[in-house]
Amino acid sequence: MPVDFKKTEKELYHPKTTPAIVNVPEMTFIAVDGKGDPNTSEAYKTALEILYGLSYAIKMSKMSGSAPEGYYEYVVPPLEGLWWTPGKGVVDYSNKDKFCWTSMIRQPEFVTPEV
Repeated sequence: MPVDFKKTEKELYHPKTTPAIVNVPEMTFIAVDGKGDPNTSEAYKTALEILYGLSYAIKMSKMSGSAPEGYYEYVVPPLEGLWWTPGKGVVDYSNKDKFCWTSMIRQPEFVTPEV
């Protein structure tokens, strides 16, 4: 059965409805930084293509016999993101062109910088 982080780490991917302190372990991500409205930005579209392309290439590497050492079956985790607006304490939703973002997809621990 493939490892599904959404199921094995519910405290991270399905948080409770009340505030709580959550200890987040060290994790590996593939990430892309960018700027602009995610609804219209070519940079955001390209970032998602890169993230999903790399994530699925790693997941399917077993098919070509080039799986990384320590490889195991897993479900590609969901897209995650960090959003902010420069110079402000909160995100200004009225002007999405000013958004700064980091979009990322978690990777299993066998994914190293070399992979």
